[in-house]
Parts: sequence; C-alpha cells; structure tokens
Amino acid sequence: MTARENLEITDIPKGKRAGLEWILEESFEGWYLMHSKRTLRDIELVRAAMASGKPIGLIMLKMLMENVGYVYYMAVAKASRKKGIGKLLLEDALRHFNDSRVKEVFASVEEDNKPSEALFASEGFTPTSFKEVSKKHGSLHTVNMYREMLVVPGEVLLRKPIP
Repeated sequence: MTARENLEITDIPKGKRAGLEWILEESFEGWYLMHSKRTLRDIELVRAAMASGKPIGLIMLKMLMENVGYVYYMAVAKASRKKGIGKLLLEDALRHFNDSRVKEVFASVEEDNKPSEALFASEGFTPTSFKEVSKKHGSLHTVNMYREMLVVPGEVLLRKPIP
C-alpha cells in the first residue's frame, strides 16, 4: 500500500483482466489498442494500481530471457493522469524485476510520446539501439528479443541496467 492517494498495486490474474480494458481504450488507439488488449489477455504479469478497489492504471511485464525484463504496456486512466500513478507503477515494476534478479529492463515508447519518455528517463532508462543490444547479447538473441518486444518503426527502445 502506498501512502500517496491510498493506492494499492496488485497482480491481476488472467481471468480477471477484462475489467482493465477501459484503461487501454482511454490510452491507445488503432494497432496499439488492438495489440494492448490481446497482450493484456495473454501476458505473464499484469499489475494494476487500485484506488478504493477500482483500477486506475496498469502495467504489463514480461521476461524476455533469463535476467532480462520488458515493460510491455503501461496505461493510466485519463482522470488519474499527472498524479504520479505511472511513476508508482514503473517503480513497482522495477522492484519486481530487481526481486526477480533481472539485470536489465527494456521498454519502448513512441518517438512523439514525450511524457512517457520523460517518465522512463526519470527512472534511469536511456535510449539504446539494436547495435548496442547486439554487442551485449549477440545478434540472434537480440533479434529474438526485438521480436518478443515487437519494437516497430517510430518507437524508441529504452534500456535500464539493474545494479
């Protein structure tokens, strides 16, 4: 339980995620909306920020390979934006990855999504590239990671090492 706004961040099991789709509908459109809904159903871990028992934000997390995590989607309800909910979700995700002994975490954001880029930067994420990731993981592993992350043209790949 966080002190700020009496929020609780909790795991949402696969069978109970349909009630989160409205947050995605407020946050994404087109291909991103369709893909985020499919990902919501299928991904390993969804954590939701709950206020008075109602969801106001969510984050989807995935292990790409041993010691490598990925923040797949993060969304906050319109009425709850600019209140630090996204930051709390990201901090919680990083604690989860740290507890899971992850050594680095990736995320991708649309190039023109400056608020998301700023949020990730505030937590130590920096832009990276296929070439940089390949130097560490090798080209084949990097191709497989990119395929799982579904990094598409127009997105910036971000990386954060976990000490």
